[in-house]
Amino acid sequence: MYSEKIQKKLEAENIEVGDRIKVNDHKGTLMPKTKASRKGTIVLKLESGYNIGLEPEEIQLLQKQQGKETKQTETEYDEEKPNILILHTGGTIASKVSYEEGGVKPAFEPEELIKMYPGVADIANIHSEVVAQMLSEDMEPEHWQEIAQKIHEVKNDYDGIIIGHGTDTMSYTGAALSLMLQNIDTGVLLVGAQRSSDRPSTDAATNMYAATKLLTETDYTGLGICMHQTSNDKECYVIPAAKARKMHTSRRDAFEPVNTQPEARINTQTGKIKYSKSNEANGEYKLETELNTNIGYLKVRPGLTVEEVERILEHDYSGLIIEGTGLGHMPVNSFDDKTQHHKEILQTIEKIAEETLVIMTSQCINGRINMNVYDAGYKIQEAGVISGEDMHPELAYVKLMWSLGTTKSLEKAKERFRENISGEKNTRTPYTG
Repeated sequence: MYSEKIQKKLEAENIEVGDRIKVNDHKGTLMPKTKASRKGTIVLKLESGYNIGLEPEEIQLLQKQQGKETKQTETEYDEEKPNILILHTGGTIASKVSYEEGGVKPAFEPEELIKMYPGVADIANIHSEVVAQMLSEDMEPEHWQEIAQKIHEVKNDYDGIIIGHGTDTMSYTGAALSLMLQNIDTGVLLVGAQRSSDRPSTDAATNMYAATKLLTETDYTGLGICMHQTSNDKECYVIPAAKARKMHTSRRDAFEPVNTQPEARINTQTGKIKYSKSNEANGEYKLETELNTNIGYLKVRPGLTVEEVERILEHDYSGLIIEGTGLGHMPVNSFDDKTQHHKEILQTIEKIAEETLVIMTSQCINGRINMNVYDAGYKIQEAGVISGEDMHPELAYVKLMWSLGTTKSLEKAKERFRENISGEKNTRTPYTG
């Protein structure tokens, strides 16, 4: 509730929460008063989608809201249309404006989704279930297992499955699912949004429409991530889920393929689809969701100390990811009095590798590990560290959990990690332009 003074001004102009108004020189939608709002201010949602607090000198009604949220009626399904299941885990993709509560809130019911994504409802029947409800930075490996199990249970009941997911850790989930659901014969696409649905620049509807087009109009099977290919709304693409990575904090085209090519491109203006799936299923479907989450992570950098590496030894990890430099390097050579401790770092890594599966990856993201070029690489290999090849660090981290979880011994886990399970590694790194 606004202060008595402001409330009188609003009532005089017949202004309610949700109306479009002008406050001083700013135009936007009137939002409810929040506890965090300063006394004597009005909360306005600007056309950019951001909220602002203003001390009102002048208030003018511009447009009454189109109608408050009403109870949804049951959706009628068309037997001629394909059926798409949207599994929700949370994130911006499932957010809508709530003028009663302020800001945005999740929208999970099919009727709500039809209003948010009318283009999707034109080409498919929408079904909806909630698997989790959280920001993706709060996602834990156990949630990957729950999502995989749910997909396994319902995969034969729908023409395609969309997983609504927050973008921050979507590539981790994609990597995990591609290993857990090997050779799946249903199309499964993770879809996110960089901008919420209340913002004019939202990418939510476009990404959802593109994913639905591919799932309903092609024979796509497997796991992919469907997001904007460019910053405009013209085209989206589908990247193999294991080989995608978020490369920008806020751009709509934040996701890029790493050491691979996109599997499909969807022109969202013409509806044309260019489909060239590169990682076809090469075996029978198999569900393997076991994980060993006792994994350490070491980021190499100038100034790395022996004590830091020794603390890893004390933790008794089952596996360790080293995010090295360049082709897969870390400080192991001594050149002067300032680098004498590098020998001790190498010795400690060798001790760790005796009972721990240690994987070398690169901070460079694109390209592949090659520890056969420089002396440092040879020494690191001799210490027992194995190559992550062309897997980016996050993918290697997830695959290491899975390799250790689905095997009974360190040697078996090493063999499994070196296998190409679901297109997560390539023998040669393709040029991606």
